[in-house]
Amino acid sequence: MVPIDLPLFEADEPGRYADPALPALDNANTKFETISPRIGTEVSGVQLSQLTPEGLNQVALLAAERGVVVFRDQDFADIGPERQRELVRHFGPLHRHPTMGYPEGTGPEFHVVYADDRGTLRDLLGPHTSYEFWHIDQTFTQNVPSTTFFWVLESPANGGGDTAFTSLTAAYEALSPAYRATLTDLEIEHTSASRGEVARVGTERALKEAVNATHPLVIAHPVTRRPALFVNPAMGRTVKGFKPEESDHLLGFLHNHIRSLDFSCRVRWETGTVVVWDQVGIQSDKG
Repeated sequence: MVPIDLPLFEADEPGRYADPALPALDNANTKFETISPRIGTEVSGVQLSQLTPEGLNQVALLAAERGVVVFRDQDFADIGPERQRELVRHFGPLHRHPTMGYPEGTGPEFHVVYADDRGTLRDLLGPHTSYEFWHIDQTFTQNVPSTTFFWVLESPANGGGDTAFTSLTAAYEALSPAYRATLTDLEIEHTSASRGEVARVGTERALKEAVNATHPLVIAHPVTRRPALFVNPAMGRTVKGFKPEESDHLLGFLHNHIRSLDFSCRVRWETGTVVVWDQVGIQSDKG
């Protein structure tokens, strides 16, 4: 497979233009439920496909502020790929995975996750005692995903497993001021030749087709302006300029730190669920 060319582009954040009162979302027909104090809100009584552009801006703002927003009983299975694409395009240029395929009749903007009753990580990663896979999607490209949609069209009989999300803004805020200062000017080198990609296509092909990028270790969210760790255990491999032992030591601490339940929430999947999360400051572990 020839990797898709993904040149750097300028993108805007629709959450910057949203009414902070969220009138399209917060009205007599809707209910908000906080999943955990630092991350996650579940919204009922809102149909995403019926929102105006102003309403979609408010979804982006809520995702930036709460990290993860869960919508139930959505009609994405009925509206089809073209309408799905139209809705999600409101949030910026659609990201295309540079090395993975996509279903016939859709396009490279679609990324399908399929699991039967056995799951997928066990098949992909081989025998392990646990199968957590904390990551931010596709940080190996120059532009990385921001507001991201994940929807369930059908569910396996065993429920398919939850997804855990962790707030990288809360994780950053939990560090001491002195430790934060040591991270300020550091950068991490990211690669598509991740554990999962190596297991999927083999080491030689993964390295040959690898897409690589370098990003700051600490970033400022473009909407909230809150600083966040930008670490990625799956793809962010090396601290630029560090010797291997130094890099492993620093990243090992941060990767363990972000797993704290204090920064995280779990989302239960069911048919008709649409989750909107902001990957600028959020990391997920798809079980």
